Amino acid sequence: MIAPGSRNAPLIITFTNDSDYRCISVPDERVAAFTAMGLTLEKREPVAVICSSGSAAVNFYPAVVEAFYQKLPLVVITADRPIELIDQGIGQAIRQPNVFTTHIVKDFDLIREPADELAKNFNQRSINEALLATKHGPVHINVPFDEPLYGTTEEQVEAQYIDETLGNRTLSNTKVEQLSSIWNEAPKIWVLAGQMLPDSELEEILTSLNQKSPFLIFSESLSNLHCACNIHSIDRLINTISEEEKEALCPDLLISIGGEVVSKMVKKFLRTFKPKHHWYVNEATEFQDTYGALTDHVQVHPALFFKDLMGFTKPKSSDYRDDFLAKDQKRMAKHAEFVNKAQFSDMAAFREILKHLPKDSILHCANSTSIRYSQLFDHEESILHYANRGTSGIDGCTSTAIGHAITTDKMVTLITGDVAFLYDSNAFWNDELPDNLRVIVLNNNGGNIFRIIEGPDKNEDFERFQETIHNVKLQGVATTFGLSFTSVSDEGKLQQVLSSFFAPEGGIKVLEIQTPRIESPEVLKNYWAFLRNGFK
Repeated sequence: MIAPGSRNAPLIITFTNDSDYRCISVPDERVAAFTAMGLTLEKREPVAVICSSGSAAVNFYPAVVEAFYQKLPLVVITADRPIELIDQGIGQAIRQPNVFTTHIVKDFDLIREPADELAKNFNQRSINEALLATKHGPVHINVPFDEPLYGTTEEQVEAQYIDETLGNRTLSNTKVEQLSSIWNEAPKIWVLAGQMLPDSELEEILTSLNQKSPFLIFSESLSNLHCACNIHSIDRLINTISEEEKEALCPDLLISIGGEVVSKMVKKFLRTFKPKHHWYVNEATEFQDTYGALTDHVQVHPALFFKDLMGFTKPKSSDYRDDFLAKDQKRMAKHAEFVNKAQFSDMAAFREILKHLPKDSILHCANSTSIRYSQLFDHEESILHYANRGTSGIDGCTSTAIGHAITTDKMVTLITGDVAFLYDSNAFWNDELPDNLRVIVLNNNGGNIFRIIEGPDKNEDFERFQETIHNVKLQGVATTFGLSFTSVSDEGKLQQVLSSFFAPEGGIKVLEIQTPRIESPEVLKNYWAFLRNGFK
């Protein structure tokens, strides 16, 4: 991904004249970085994003932070002025070395015009170390250039390649025996899955282990985890059970895997009803004590961990698991009863969209209302789910989806809100827009999330400074970038449009669904009331 500029001209010339590289031009640096991040999602292989010096570099920061918390292999290459010019009143000369230092895995400042073998070796070694470190997240390579930037003859240097061999981490038998003794004695066990890539090996071992020694699996759409005995909508269960049932649900042993968990309700639940043991199973060196109850950070891939554990667990039955799975099934039925009759709203729009999504496709949900509605529904197993939940900001949601669509032949659908869509509208300023992208915008003329969460609506200036009510015409964005645009404002028209919206021909399509700003949050409140009242 190349964000055009002048100081990065040597990089542009080098990469665009090398047939080994596919280069895409994206003028907006923030968009370029998020699009590059989206490109990493399909194969988890490094993608570079390149910019000029100065403010261009810091515009990469939002995507760097998101890639850092999702551990995505983003390679950030920033051109720079000579260090002698920094803080000397020269344009676009800022303190670039280590500018991303708190949210980067590795950070390197190359030597300008290395004159001897030692300096050349330093640059080569730094580049190798940076690329190897992408296994753990984003890296930054800062490259200073002096003028002239054009018309120079570069010395041909034979590249030095350094590889890295990593073995699979496994636990000692002593450690597995210690953990399995806790497992065998715990009557109430949870496995809580956060944002993850699909992992068939993990699904198989969890299914086998659950048959031998039953436990509850709590997952979300972003977990991409489909096992028997899954509770897929965490909020739908936790938000509708009594205090006595919450006490009964509280796990003795919690095992968390994957990344970010969307549900605020489960976080509140586990902070209130703390498990006696909490194991965080993740290969990452840093641990997360999200629920204030962590007792062990197991630095092993989850599939390997459960495979090791399997051999030491004792067969048993579990009324606990079966009782709460039965409760979940009843709530699924109540959910369908309400949603199928819901008036036209954000929830009803989601119902129709999910009905029409093509099988074997990819769904991106923007922050923050869209991803929350998505968690209330059960999903077709062949559809993969993604969202920018590393930091959970609204910036870059469209750009990320575009980047992902560039790397796959599958249909990619983005469900976003009007504010997130407008905020990232420059995402379409890209010279290789993919035809396999469909963008659906739920337009309720503001940040409707602030009518859903408690508190903001009590603020006197809430509508202006938090909900940010607007009358911006979304069609103008589509027209600017030459995109197909359709707008609907009722359920019948929505169903009609969705029947052909995902047809493969026609290039990028944008569908605006105008939903009621005031009524949509009320429908959601009524949904929760309906479910709670159904189980009193």
